[in-house]
Formats: sequence, structure tokens, C-alpha cells
Amino acid sequence: MQCPNCGRNVRSKNQCAYCGHVFNKQEVAELKEESRNEDVVQETPRRSSGGFGRVLWGIIKLVLAVAIVFLAFLYGPRIINQVVDYFQTSDTEVVQNTPEEPVTEAPVTEESEGEETSEDTQDTESETEDSAATSETEESTESSESEESNADGQLSIVNQEVNLDEYPLTNVALEFNESLDNVDSTTFNFTIEANGETVELEDDYSLVKDGQTLTISFNDPSVAVLSTEAQEQVLNVESESLGVSESISYEVPTTLLDTEQAEFFNSTITDNLASIGDVSAVVYPQDAEVPYVYDDQSVEADALISWFVLGFTFNAIEDGELTLEDPVVVSSDLVAENDEGIVATAEEGTEFTIQELLSAVVEANDVSAMNHLIQETGGPNAFNLWLNESNYFSTRVTQMLTMQESGQVTGAVTSVQDIAQLLNKLANNELVSEEADATIKELLLNTPVTAKYPEGQIAGYQTRYEIASADTNTAQQNYAGIIELEDTYYITVILTSNFTSDEEVVPAISTSISDIVTYFETGQTPEEVAEEAAAQAEAEAQAEAESLAAEEAAQSQVNVVEESIPETGTVGEDGRTYSNQYVDNIGSYVNLPEETVYDETTGETRPAEWFFDESDGRYYYR
Repeated sequence: MQCPNCGRNVRSKNQCAYCGHVFNKQEVAELKEESRNEDVVQETPRRSSGGFGRVLWGIIKLVLAVAIVFLAFLYGPRIINQVVDYFQTSDTEVVQNTPEEPVTEAPVTEESEGEETSEDTQDTESETEDSAATSETEESTESSESEESNADGQLSIVNQEVNLDEYPLTNVALEFNESLDNVDSTTFNFTIEANGETVELEDDYSLVKDGQTLTISFNDPSVAVLSTEAQEQVLNVESESLGVSESISYEVPTTLLDTEQAEFFNSTITDNLASIGDVSAVVYPQDAEVPYVYDDQSVEADALISWFVLGFTFNAIEDGELTLEDPVVVSSDLVAENDEGIVATAEEGTEFTIQELLSAVVEANDVSAMNHLIQETGGPNAFNLWLNESNYFSTRVTQMLTMQESGQVTGAVTSVQDIAQLLNKLANNELVSEEADATIKELLLNTPVTAKYPEGQIAGYQTRYEIASADTNTAQQNYAGIIELEDTYYITVILTSNFTSDEEVVPAISTSISDIVTYFETGQTPEEVAEEAAAQAEAEAQAEAESLAAEEAAQSQVNVVEESIPETGTVGEDGRTYSNQYVDNIGSYVNLPEETVYDETTGETRPAEWFFDESDGRYYYR
């Protein structure tokens, strides 16, 4: 059918997909008639031919067709892969782990009111879906054929290289004997054997394919285990579908952690927090090679996903993708349920700058502001890719961030080790750049002080960099921040959930932070600090009391002498001459008798030396 306006062939009977011309009733009738005429197909009578030869030739053609199809399925994928490997200059691919819940891009609103979807568009979408279905079928067939071809054990690891330069970050490069085109995040199962225990990595790692090389990166889950010598560790690589079962052994460096500090850290978290709920924790002193870790695992990130939103946004600013002054239009599709922040309560179409959104995140844990920042910097998938490439393997968003009635932020997961890694980069001005990190720290100074922070309880405190979460959250209570003292800093991260009462866990977090930082800084337990402070206070009070008593006694004695003895240079009733005598231990002159004593050393007499006895309040000479 031809459009009456532009003359192009169209399939829709309502509107031209090219020029947008809407057909009137007469044009629609003409187009329908034209379509019916075009649909008339004259059939040409088929020549009848029979005989045994015709039947035999048909059978031969059928057998040949089946054989060609079979050979195409059997050898086609391998030939195609070889051709692709030959012509491609680089086939490096990042394989992202699939979250438990699918990541969906937040809708982008477009002006489409008043426009009707043309049949042409619908047909195009239908064709696209059919094409996608056909492609998936082909890929499934190729994968099946590839798995069958490797079922004999043909796919195997021919070379391996373990890189521990940035330990606890561990990079293991595995070179296989064949192409890895059909490998994805679900192909292999990875486990770590260390210290007599086997830990499954689950989704806390990243995979990068490059030709026949597969590189797996992860943070060592056994980093908190103390050792005075290098420890052997085994990475098991399993794939039942590809017939792969390999074990790679290597030695991890000695973890130079202070044994007493580690024991105190573990006992403090256990006694204060593990007894009332689930807890993961990290303390990372400035001079430590690795952090002290307590039960690191992937958990709901709650409001602490804001740390990563902050890093992701400032990286986009550093790359020139946006600026702090760029406007962002509020979209109702990105407003979190139960959120009452400034973005959620703003009218549709209201504009906020990137700077204002960041301030809302830092100062008020504004969930809707986080959603807008994630969308503005590329969306959830771009955010997850950045997290993976930045080695935050346990952190990802699984859906648009939402706010529960309990005050909990849902839609993201993380771990204490990921947060501590980000904070350590920020503390050393390595998160984005020195200038950008300074801007971030200045922004963090505006975060409110909550009851989880031990205000006034840490000696030598200078400042803190944190994003505070509300103390009223009944589902999770978390703390993460950099505590700066005079000469050092301490990164502390505590994530708690499933506790009996938020009123109980909040002061327990505060006490734990204070006790751990104080012990790491002074080497004294809270009891020892309290006892020493009490003893010092008591000693100071006793000394002050004794000094006051001595002064009062001395003053009293002087007055008595002055009242009962004659003037200086006169003779008293006792027949002795009085004058101003220097009293050695008081350091002043007092009107006392002039006495002499025999000096056995010289054999002569000399003036007596007076002193004041505090025990009885009297003057004596020697």
C-alpha cells in the first residue's frame, strides 16, 4: 500500500510510519481495496508427473537436506568461532554475575500523549521478537552442541597465573585449551579451601573473558584469619556441563595483624552485638595491611548503598559526563514508596541540581535522590558494571531502591569488606581524585550525628566522615565511617539485622566503636581505662586535699607565732632573741628564736636551720 501523502509503501491502515500522515475514511477505504487487489494471487496449475523416478529423487533430496542440516549443527559453531577468533582483534568480555532478582532500568519518561502506536511499529516489534527468539534458539543449540563436544573432557585448563599484588584482592587467570564463547557467569562453580574450611564464592566475584583466558577476581574470604606464615589456599573450578574439574593451589601472604587486637575486636563484637542479632563488622586502622573482619557476608545494604552512589556520581563528574550544577527533573517513576524526603515530596517536573541531590543523600539518606542519581549516571546496569569493575564484588542493586515502613532501604546488597575498601580509598584520596575526594569529605561534614556514634568518648578525636543512618530503623542498624584522630584514622563498619530491639542495638554499636578504637589506640581495655581514670582522679583529689591542709596548717602556725612572740630583734619572756628566720621547706621567713647548733663536722657552732613539720603543725630546727 502506498501513502497518499508521501507515496511510500506502508503496512498500517491508519497512519504513515514515515511522514506521520493520518489517513481519512476515504483513503482508508481506497487502501483496503488496494490491499485486497494486491493479495489476489493467481495460481498456476501444477504439471503432474509421476513415476518411481520422481519419488526416488524426492527421497534423495530429503536425505541430502537432513545430512546438511546435521553437519551444520555439528560443525557450524566451531567453524564460526574459528573465523571470528581469526578476524577479531580483541574479544575481551566482562561477565557480570546475575543478581537473585533481575535489575530493571528505571523507566525514562517521554512525551507520547496523543500519539497512537502504528501497526507498522507493532509489526516491527513482532519481527524483532521473532528474530530474538530465533537467535536464542540458535544460541541454545550452539551451546548444547558445544557442551556435547566438550563432554569428553576436551575443555581443560592449560595454564594458570595467580596475582596477589593487591591482597586481599585475588586475581586468578585461567587459560583454557579452547574458546570460551559459550561461557557465562552460570557456567562455573567456584569454591575456596582455606584453613580446613570450604567457602563457596556464590556471586561475590567477577569474571573477564579474553579469548581462551578466563580471569576471576575476588576478595579473600579468609582474610581475617591470623597467621604468622604464608597459608596455602585452593581455588576449585567446577563445571559439570563442560566437564571441568580443576584445583589451583597458591600461597596467600602472611596477615600481619596484631593477635591481641584481633582477639579484642572479635570478643567485643561477639559480646556487645552478636548476642542480640546478626552482625558483620570491620575495623581498618591506617597502618594495617589488611582489615580486621568479623563474619563478612553479603547482606541488605540499607542506606549504606549511598556510599557507592556517591562514588559512582563523582566518578561520572570526574569523567566529564555531568557537573554538580546540572539540573535533574523529578520523575514520579523514580520516587521511592514511603519516602518523605525533599525529592519524593516535590512536584513532578521539579528540578534539582546534582549538588542538591548529593546533599540530600548525605544529610537525610534521601532514597528518591539516590534513584535519580543512579538513573542520571547511566542507570542500574551501568551502576552494577562500575561496582564490579571497581572490585566491590558483593555490592549491587537488584531493583529500584525503595523505602519500607520500618525505615529500611531495600533493593541493594553489600558487605562490610566492600564498604571498608571504599572508605580506605577515600581516606587516602584514591577514590576518585585528590580534588574530588576533598569535595566529598567536605560534603560529608554535614551529616548529622546519631546515637550510634560515640560522641565525646574517643580521646584525640579530630573529625569524622560518615553518612549517618536513622536510629529509628527497626529492621537494620548500620554504621560506616572514618574516624580521624590526631595522628591516625580508623575505618569502622558495623552492619546489624534481626535484632530484638533497635533501642538495644544502637547503644551497643556506639559502645563497640568507642571500645575498639580506644583499645587499638591505647592498648587498654575499657575496664583498664576506667580504673586508671578513677585512680588518677582519686590521687589528684588526695593531693589537692593534702596541699590545702598543709597551707592551712602553715598559715595557722605562723599566725600563732606572730601573736605569741615579741617583735623582731627583741628578747622574749623565755630569754631568747627573736628575728626573721628562713624556714627551708616553706620557702619564706618567719619570726622565730635565734638558735645556734654545734656542727660536729667543723667543730664550731652555726645558726640553726628551721623547718616546718606538717604532721603536728610546729617549727623545729636542726
